[in-house]
Amino acid sequence: MTGDLHLGHFLGNTVTDLLVRRSRMAGTPTLWLPGIDHAGLSTQVAVRAHLAKEGVHLEDMTREQVIARVESWKQDHERRILNALRVGGFSLDWSRYRYTMDPAYGRATRRAFVQLYNAGLVYRGERFVNWDPALRTAVSDLEVEHSEETARLLYVTYPWADGSPGGIVVATVRPETIFGDVAVAVHPDDPRHAGAVGRTVRVPLVDREVPVIADPGVDPTFGNGALKITPRHDLLDFEIYQRHPGLPMPPDVIDPEGRLTSDWVPVRFRGQDREEARSWVTEALQGAGLLDHETPYLHAVGRSERSHAVIEPRLSTQWFVRMAPLAPAAVEAVRRGEVRLYPARWELTFFRWMENVQDWCISRQVAWGHPIPVYYCPACQQMMAAEEPPTRCDRCQQSPLTPDPDVLDTWFSSWLWPFATLGWPDETPDLAHYFPTSLLETGRDIMFFWVARMMMASYYFLGRPPFTAVFFHGILRDEEGRKLSKHLGNSPDPLDLVRDRGADALRFALVFPNPVDQDGVFGPATLDNARNFLTKVWNLVRFAQSHLPDGTDPPDRAPVLTDDSPLENRWILAKWRSTVEQFDQALRAFEITRAAGLLHSFLWYDLADRYVEVSKEALAGRRGEPLRHETRAVLLFTLERTLRLLHPLVPHVTEELWHSIPHRGDLLALARWPAAEEAPEDPEALVAMEVVYSAIRTLRNLRTENRLAPSSLPPAWVRPSGDDTAAVFRTQRAVILQQARVGALEFLATGTPPPAGSAPSVTVHGEFYLALPTGGSPAERLALERERDKLATLLQKTEQRLADAGFRDRAPPEVLKATQEKARDLADRVRRIEEHLAAEATPGSE
Repeated sequence: MTGDLHLGHFLGNTVTDLLVRRSRMAGTPTLWLPGIDHAGLSTQVAVRAHLAKEGVHLEDMTREQVIARVESWKQDHERRILNALRVGGFSLDWSRYRYTMDPAYGRATRRAFVQLYNAGLVYRGERFVNWDPALRTAVSDLEVEHSEETARLLYVTYPWADGSPGGIVVATVRPETIFGDVAVAVHPDDPRHAGAVGRTVRVPLVDREVPVIADPGVDPTFGNGALKITPRHDLLDFEIYQRHPGLPMPPDVIDPEGRLTSDWVPVRFRGQDREEARSWVTEALQGAGLLDHETPYLHAVGRSERSHAVIEPRLSTQWFVRMAPLAPAAVEAVRRGEVRLYPARWELTFFRWMENVQDWCISRQVAWGHPIPVYYCPACQQMMAAEEPPTRCDRCQQSPLTPDPDVLDTWFSSWLWPFATLGWPDETPDLAHYFPTSLLETGRDIMFFWVARMMMASYYFLGRPPFTAVFFHGILRDEEGRKLSKHLGNSPDPLDLVRDRGADALRFALVFPNPVDQDGVFGPATLDNARNFLTKVWNLVRFAQSHLPDGTDPPDRAPVLTDDSPLENRWILAKWRSTVEQFDQALRAFEITRAAGLLHSFLWYDLADRYVEVSKEALAGRRGEPLRHETRAVLLFTLERTLRLLHPLVPHVTEELWHSIPHRGDLLALARWPAAEEAPEDPEALVAMEVVYSAIRTLRNLRTENRLAPSSLPPAWVRPSGDDTAAVFRTQRAVILQQARVGALEFLATGTPPPAGSAPSVTVHGEFYLALPTGGSPAERLALERERDKLATLLQKTEQRLADAGFRDRAPPEVLKATQEKARDLADRVRRIEEHLAAEATPGSE
């Protein structure tokens, strides 16, 4: 709820809408429930920035004032988000819209907390947390971004407390925390410091005495092998402190705002920001002669993903969920296939994280969110967790009670989404009918934030999985390979793209040709390809309309073909059936891009470029009225059913086109999903037509390579590779003549030499020869040389693309295969032109 929907949202929603619409058309009762979460921390961050532009500091406002401003912000952004969802054509059930701050959802959130609290799975304790000093709240491990940064590694001398010369040298990148030191630790097996263990040193700048201790947690290879122990501001230091019970626990020397504090800090440094104090303390150490030397040091720095402030590790009293008891049910669900992850390669990542899961810090020190439902008695210090605010203490009956000041992490309400949105904790009809749900589509970046936690919550509260399948989409990148982001300025607003290109063009561009389940390039070229495809479909329907007279019956079933039906009619119906079978199979396997590619290939190449071109004579009535009627019926059936297949991907264009041709029903969205069995199987027709188009393609290439005039109709010869192939060429001779634009097609017997002066091409289906005009002019030779050079350039680019490991890894199998075939075809065409040019240059050649 912190901003407008971005392209990643549109990608995920497009995939979900495809599967939802397909499921509805197949007759399955299907619910896609819309809603938003309140995004507690990130929303407050966004509101803080908005207020700052007005000169208002959020910290100067009361909690009630902050919540009022957040509510106003929410209403504005909610309208924009819901409008974007409608513009995208996403078929959500708006009657069931939910919001995680709704009263009913709040009740479910409180019920979950109280149940976990009563079971001992929610607890309050002092533990190390990731503290964001800019936002003044704890954040989870998953909300911390780590990157390599260079710092100054200072080698500081801690003088011996007995006044003897020297001391022990400690390396640190955080000299400002020196005032919270309670010991210096060395590894017990480090011979360099064996004599130091048990001695006492003085903490620089304050002269407080601390012991030198031995502990196996020290890394002897870091710095000088000696580690300053600051237990309230470093997790490793805290773990070492716990193993040495004689050490005192210091106060915090850095406050929640990241400033130096406490009586342990010299007055001159108190109140300084930690970054400022770092410089001042370094200067003071140098002035006191205690800075031995310094070196640059590259190390991992954690920053808050919300504020980008450097995280401050600190001991803090927070609320936690014990995750270890909840994790096994989710792990076993994936292992036994009760919940399937797609692509399956993410299972290993899921298992690694779940097997090392840490307790979850669920309290946040912000105003916006679900209040933690815990209340404290000021009289007897009793702590009570309750779904509704108690009026008095259940131990001493004292009132009023003090509510916990913190709110719950947004993910604590979001992990209940699959069942809280259906009415839990009540036993509602929706919960009984739709839970467990079928599918979650999401980004892999929230696999642990959300997906794993929803699984744990569902198994704990209901004993069942939240869903049976999870599909993770990839990350969109620009044409330079950078992740699309507002920060880089390379992520266009989806609504701008819809206004410019249309919602359907955007939807199709998001799923094809780049694989949805991998990181892929998205840019103007992808949108152009999608627009061109939709234009092709539009023109295809317009062509069909021109051949469908008024009163044409809707295609209730596939036309019944006869023994006299031409090969092209048998072939297109069989090809359609094969496409439907593969399309349904791809969707079941969540191979979204493969599914889109199948329809793209069928509509563009099979139906528009092949079938329509071959059928024009029949549609015009030049092959008799019975065949004209059959061909119309085949075209209409194939086109109408394919619009149904395409509809879940591009609902707007297909709905419009479907209504322009004969059909039954009021809405394409409610039409029955096509069944492959509606069309007959005909493997012989599929094979025969591939042989025909191989011949057509070969002869067209020979025409192009030899620069024959479009109006010319040269004779051609073929030596078929076998009897079956010869039979196809004989029965389909007319189609080959028409589509390849040759004047005659004669057959060569085995051993018969090819005609003199003809251009050859050898394929798996036979040897082809095309008659060429004799005595080529210099202009014709120059044209051939230019054509060769152009094809050679295309070949080089295609080979470079195939050599790119990134392309080979990302490209769908059909795209990779098509590119390989293109390279072979280009290489063959270049070779033939060069052979032709060489033959012309040979003395005595004609």
